[in-house]
Amino acid sequence: MKFGVAVTTSVTPAVTELDQKDYVERVSSVAESNGFDSIWVSDRTVYPADLSNRYPDQFGPGKNDPNTQNVLEALTTLAYVAGATRSIKLGTSVLVLPFRNPILNTKMISTLDVLSGGRLILGIGSGWMQEEFDAMGSNYNLRGQITDEHLDFFLNSCSNQVFSGSSQDANRIKMRLFPQALQKPHPPIWIGGNSRASLLRTARFGDGWHAIRLTPKELKDQKIELEKLCHRTERNISEIVVSLRATVSIGQSLYDKSGERMPLTGSLDLVQSDLNNYQESGLDYLVVSMAGSSVNKVIESVNLFSSEFLD
Repeated sequence: MKFGVAVTTSVTPAVTELDQKDYVERVSSVAESNGFDSIWVSDRTVYPADLSNRYPDQFGPGKNDPNTQNVLEALTTLAYVAGATRSIKLGTSVLVLPFRNPILNTKMISTLDVLSGGRLILGIGSGWMQEEFDAMGSNYNLRGQITDEHLDFFLNSCSNQVFSGSSQDANRIKMRLFPQALQKPHPPIWIGGNSRASLLRTARFGDGWHAIRLTPKELKDQKIELEKLCHRTERNISEIVVSLRATVSIGQSLYDKSGERMPLTGSLDLVQSDLNNYQESGLDYLVVSMAGSSVNKVIESVNLFSSEFLD
């Protein structure tokens, strides 16, 4: 199993601009020096000021702090990390394609892949917060269709610099897009999400499936469903990396609404047992969101995790 570290995440204590900068710099450096395979960032543009009132099951007292949605722009952050590191891979967990223009999406993604020396793992998603779609001028109800259209455009750009555009008089004209992604045939595309639509998109487009906070049993069951969908599209499940984004809390157990201990939280022995269970369930790649009350605590946990669980 390979491991990555998320540096913008809902469990980070860094919620101000300079805190985020410090968090990204320090955790990225520690992750690379300790042998983690990748660094990951989240994507959030804007969010409602009354987020906890609109989504009380997710945010508010006893839940996630709304301020933890304060994250730096994803591709800009990874470009900064690329310049500050040498070899560690760079991933988006996940980039919400419908928020942006497909041409600009493609140019930014390809530019990052070139400038990083081909280190990008492109995790993508279709988004979930309608208010964010409304603020970005994107159609929430068509987000799945728009995501697929953006993926089609990006994949075509990796093999063909020229595409059909439109002039003002509606006659089709040829347009050239530069640069192309460095990795061939394209950067790995990991499809984020636990829904059936995400599994279908993975079977169609994905080099990886990027699940979120599933238990080992849930992961195993979903992987079986993904294998069925791959069979329909004449793909082999072995072609697809099965990955998971999950919170790790070393030394302190966290509990879900039912009172069950969340996997990957608690003692080192419990975390090791959970890792074994995930591997037996078919997990290839774990992206850890390291819980901690401060940036220093997160770094301590990253160091401990690497010394205990990385080969």
